[in-house]
Amino acid sequence: MIKGWTGVESLTISRRIPFLWAIISFVVYFSSVVAGTIIQKALGLKLQMGWGQHIISSIVILIFASFFEKPKELMGLLIPKNREWILMSMVTALFVITVSVIARMMGDEPAELGSLEYYLYEATMPGLGEELGLRGLVFGFMLYYAKQHNISSKGIWLLIILQALPFGVLHILQSSGMEAVLIFTSTSIAAVALAWLRAKTGSVLPCIVAHNIINVCGSFIYYLLMK
Repeated sequence: MIKGWTGVESLTISRRIPFLWAIISFVVYFSSVVAGTIIQKALGLKLQMGWGQHIISSIVILIFASFFEKPKELMGLLIPKNREWILMSMVTALFVITVSVIARMMGDEPAELGSLEYYLYEATMPGLGEELGLRGLVFGFMLYYAKQHNISSKGIWLLIILQALPFGVLHILQSSGMEAVLIFTSTSIAAVALAWLRAKTGSVLPCIVAHNIINVCGSFIYYLLMK
């Protein structure tokens, strides 16, 4: 076994069953999100946004990943070799913002200017927690599976679409009807775009940057268009 970044012996079993570990990682991520929400409520913090779920899930995912071989490579916690990654992040963000705004307009969602806390939260937390957990670890195992089995580019796209489905489901847990359909569609498309970015750059960092841009600029642009 090889020691991970915490010095703990890593699990070489991940090389044999990466797809199973992708599923387990999703369960760990979702459970930590729920735990973070409960902890924030238990602390009685007067916060409007779900800071706890992303902070706790990020910590849990990083600790969980440290038990595996080469965790930084597995999660894509590396500086992209492609020097155009910032431009790629911005283009990906622009595409997803366009899809998101159209979906909101079709659903006639109220346009509100968020508070300072809202924009600070959107500029940091969702892009960090969701990308580390989903495009980082979960999709990281799926990419390792693809490499292990020499899967073609078409096969990679199938994995990209597959990882997008639970991301879409997570965003409609408190929605129903046409609203749920629109949210599921737009967030699934976002997940596809972000996973493509992860696969193309070999790093989760561009995904974090793009995700935060999407969350902040998407809401503000929708407000400007609809006010």
